Amino acid sequence: MNIAVCGVAIVLMATLGSLVIVRRNSPQQPIQVKAVLFGLYFWGLVFLQLVVFGLFMG
Repeated sequence: MNIAVCGVAIVLMATLGSLVIVRRNSPQQPIQVKAVLFGLYFWGLVFLQLVVFGLFMG
């Protein structure tokens, strides 16, 4: 159960972080570009958080 809570926290933090980055850095971009950038930022943040989580917990 503890791993599931950590996974949900990682996904929520990555989602919020991606939304903030997309809204802040690309206000003039079309919706399609924002969607692609959101995906890139989301998976980048998930990967980064998983690496950090793995280093500190493993």
